[in-house]
Amino acid sequence: MRGVKILYGASVLMVLGFFINVIVDYHTYSTTLNSAPFWIWILVDGLMWLIPALLAFLVGWIVSKKLRNKENMK
Repeated sequence: MRGVKILYGASVLMVLGFFINVIVDYHTYSTTLNSAPFWIWILVDGLMWLIPALLAFLVGWIVSKKLRNKENMK
């Protein structure tokens, strides 16, 4: 069960990292220096932070279900 909590915690930390990264990008973004619109930056940040967070959450959820099923079998 400890591994599941670690996966959930990592997922939460990655979501927080996404929001912090978007805030930092917002403050450093300059339309005169960057040809890409800001929503592209948010999309890239989402790919970098939210997809791994979703994967960690799903793996934690699947493992916790398997552990619960294993305990119910006993």
